[in-house]
Amino acid sequence: MPGAPTDYLANERTFLAWVRTGITLVALGFVVARFNLLIRELGGNGASSPYANAFGIALVLLGVIVVVLAQLRQRNVRAALKAGTFIDSDRLLWLVTGAMVAVGVALAIYLLATA
Repeated sequence: MPGAPTDYLANERTFLAWVRTGITLVALGFVVARFNLLIRELGGNGASSPYANAFGIALVLLGVIVVVLAQLRQRNVRAALKAGTFIDSDRLLWLVTGAMVAVGVALAIYLLATA
């Protein structure tokens, strides 16, 4: 039995929430990388770090990966709803949670090392 229209709309809202998360990660990565460049250009004494640029790029890439995975998840859930075979999965949640924990720990280490 196919899903109800509200199921499809909920799937769409979930996808859009994941897209917002991805956009936020991309924006944060851009800010981290560009702020590091600004500090370097202004001649900050030791404030600029080669790791900040790499960290910013990693955040941008993580944001892109989140959006791609969200699209794949949305497509799979939609197909499962159409077929009436939907089974809830939290793999994407765990993947993004693990990535964000790793990013948070790396950022904390970076901040401690540059303080």
